[in-house]
Formats: sequence, structure tokens, C-alpha cells
Amino acid sequence: MIAFSKGWKIRQLDVHNAFLNGSLHKVVYIKQPLGFVNPAFPTHVCRLYKSLYGLKQALRAWYMRLSDFLMSICFWASKVDTSLFILNVNHDICYLLVYVDDILLTGNNSDLIQRLITLLSSVFNFLIWVMLIIF
Repeated sequence: MIAFSKGWKIRQLDVHNAFLNGSLHKVVYIKQPLGFVNPAFPTHVCRLYKSLYGLKQALRAWYMRLSDFLMSICFWASKVDTSLFILNVNHDICYLLVYVDDILLTGNNSDLIQRLITLLSSVFNFLIWVMLIIF
């Protein structure tokens, strides 16, 4: 609504394999996957260091990695909506909204938005962006 009323462009970012970007902070073990069982040690388990799709902790690990990174570059998290991050530098403002592995990015400075997209792309591989057209 803010972007529309101010005439700002909105960028959509889709993070491919987002859950694989998360690191686990608790010890998690899984059974050896079918087809990859070591015949010498069939009862051994695997310890995970990174999250996997389908793992209960995957979404939280991804969100923590993303939010930690955003906070490190001076975004702050909204107290009302945990999926909203705000960057306010001088007279430039940027809003970043996260829904699982989709991100909406808008603000009053197109150069700042492009620099943020470039930075995010360098940290989170496979970041694809498209321009959303608002009517």
C-alpha cells in the first residue's frame, strides 16, 4: 500500500533453495537416506550441519540466517510484523518483506534498492529478481 501510494517500484526476489542456506544451531541426526546406506555401518546415523527441506527446523534456520544478515547491514525488524525489515539511511527508506523464500523489496531510492539486490545476490546464491508492475 505504501509503495503504491508513493509510486515506488516493487521488486520481487525469489531465493532458490532458501532452506539450504540455513545453519542448524542444535544437533540434529537423521537416518541414512535410502540408497545411500553405508553397508559397513547400516545402523549409523548422519549428523546435519545445514538444514534440509522437510526438516522441522529448516524454515527457522533460513529465517535466522536471513534476518541476521539483514540486521548486519543496518535493517531493523518491525516489532509489529516479524516478516518486515526496514532500512532507513539519511532520507532513503527501504522496506523488505519476507514470506518463506519470497521477498518483496521497495523504497524511495532505486539505486539503493539495486545495491541491496546485488548484495543479497552475492550472499544468497540463486537469487532471482523480477519487477512487479503495480496498477
